[in-house]
Amino acid sequence: MTLKLPEKNLAAIILLTAFLTACGGGEDSDNSANDVTPKPTALAASSDDTSTDKPDDQTDNVASDNEAQAALIASNTFSLARTSCGLGGLSADTALDNIAIQHAKYIKHVFANSTPTTFSPHYENKIADIANVTGDNNPFFRGVSFTDRLLKAKYGNARYGVTENIAQSVYYSSVGNIIGSDIVAGSMAKSLLAAPYHLRSLMLPGSSLTGTGMVTYKTFGKDTANNQGYVLVNHASATQATEDNTVAGIFTYPCQGVSGTVTALYNETPSPVKGTGRDLQTDPIGQPIYVSMPSAQTIDISNVKFHDIQRNMDVPIELLDYRQDPHKNTIYELPANEAFILPITDNLKSCTSTSKKDENCGLHGNSDYRVSFDILVDSKAIERESFTFKTGAVNN
Repeated sequence: MTLKLPEKNLAAIILLTAFLTACGGGEDSDNSANDVTPKPTALAASSDDTSTDKPDDQTDNVASDNEAQAALIASNTFSLARTSCGLGGLSADTALDNIAIQHAKYIKHVFANSTPTTFSPHYENKIADIANVTGDNNPFFRGVSFTDRLLKAKYGNARYGVTENIAQSVYYSSVGNIIGSDIVAGSMAKSLLAAPYHLRSLMLPGSSLTGTGMVTYKTFGKDTANNQGYVLVNHASATQATEDNTVAGIFTYPCQGVSGTVTALYNETPSPVKGTGRDLQTDPIGQPIYVSMPSAQTIDISNVKFHDIQRNMDVPIELLDYRQDPHKNTIYELPANEAFILPITDNLKSCTSTSKKDENCGLHGNSDYRVSFDILVDSKAIERESFTFKTGAVNN
């Protein structure tokens, strides 16, 4: 979520809340649920605010319980993804760290002490059936909305735009081999980079600062030896110097030379395949390709080839753009100068685990894919784009 509001005025905030689910961690792992809000907005701060203002009511030990190394891995994953494709990297911001950690601990408290039936991780509102662990009854409460929390923290750079990405995962092991938070953080970060509506917010050109919180918890009502929960909260902010950063020409992610992407997208809300009848949890798609051209009014993509180099075969694709947009006339609507290429992997039989033999797990693991396509820019000039990227291990 990126927040911007008029100077000294709290205008309505439009939230794009998306849930991403990915299976990972081998045969003993369950689904991992991630939630982010990538819709750009902005928050104005009074002229005497700065990004180094000390947050009100923040405890001195805000970083306690934070898995600092895991949080750093996630931040670095996002930063590397950006710099690999020509955007500016993300520098650590302690103020953003504190805001992210505090909110991660709020979410942790909810899931460690209840089983919510309705809960949006972006909000700290009181929920009737779990009122004892939500709202101001939660010891880590700092404000109902992201805007409230930024204002409470007096985060000056919020006037230039701030994003909030939240991921939550629950891991199960029948033999008690709980996966480390470092591995989970990297996996969740790469899964967010494979979900179209999440990916867009992570690739905003103006973002330059970041802060991440990562906490673990024992899931409420479950065997503590076999179950572990994880919460990742990432914030990124623009600054006065980077607010107007843009991209010259065509931007894609992945791009030439990117490696280690996940192989499959198992769920996202809003769904990039809405209206097709596809259930991503049982029939995922492969790592999407994000295409953006900020200098253009419209782009039209054609002649797409998504080629598996090792197996010398083309992967079928579907195009998601302003013409095929299943969320037209909603807050999720894609602009006419952005698009996604979605690899349709039904017939690849790419799973590697014994329990999923001959099933669809997206693209093949540790494999090179060459993507090429034509772009008609503003109905005038056609440009040709081509690059190769490599997947990581199969996320079964």
